[in-house]
Amino acid sequence: MPVISAYMNGTYLEYNSAEVSDLIVRCQSGNRHAFDELVSRYQRYVFNLIYQHLGRTDDLEDVAQEVFLRIYKFIRKYRGNASLESWIYKIVLNYCRTHARRRSTWQRIFGIQASSARADDERSYEVLDTLPSETYDPAKTVEQRRVAEDILDAVHSLPDIYRDILIMREVNELSYEEIAQILTISIGTVKSRISRARDLVRAKVKL
Repeated sequence: MPVISAYMNGTYLEYNSAEVSDLIVRCQSGNRHAFDELVSRYQRYVFNLIYQHLGRTDDLEDVAQEVFLRIYKFIRKYRGNASLESWIYKIVLNYCRTHARRRSTWQRIFGIQASSARADDERSYEVLDTLPSETYDPAKTVEQRRVAEDILDAVHSLPDIYRDILIMREVNELSYEEIAQILTISIGTVKSRISRARDLVRAKVKL
């Protein structure tokens, strides 16, 4: 069997632990219990990625379900050219882009406004590390929180190629190599897009 052969040759082990490689093989052989295990293992990871790229959304669970359906559909095509997490990230990213375009179309046609409500506990990640840990000052804390909110708004208003890559680097702390693998672009392009994305955010927020 080619899947087992790839595993035995160490293809999966190059990027994944032995445990994850074994899980991949079992999923590719059609083992439903193994896929349930994969869902359990990566559910929180997928939910976090969806939230980071789409922002607050009432259909987060539906989006996550669609993502896992795609993972189930395409898991047999995974050949270990990147870590399983990177491969899953690419599926999440592609689906989030499709979902965002579809949502934008419906909003434009029917005049539906996306929710602008904010929750500090749900928007707590700082994109450009703007909140230094200093002696607590209520006035300064409010200002820092405002700046963080403005940065997040600026990030989510960026074109896809800049928003996604900035979230991957600044929020998820992926390496340039991992980002290049997921987006299928060169490391040089990754660096230039991240630099451009940072410049755009700074210009919007006037940092």
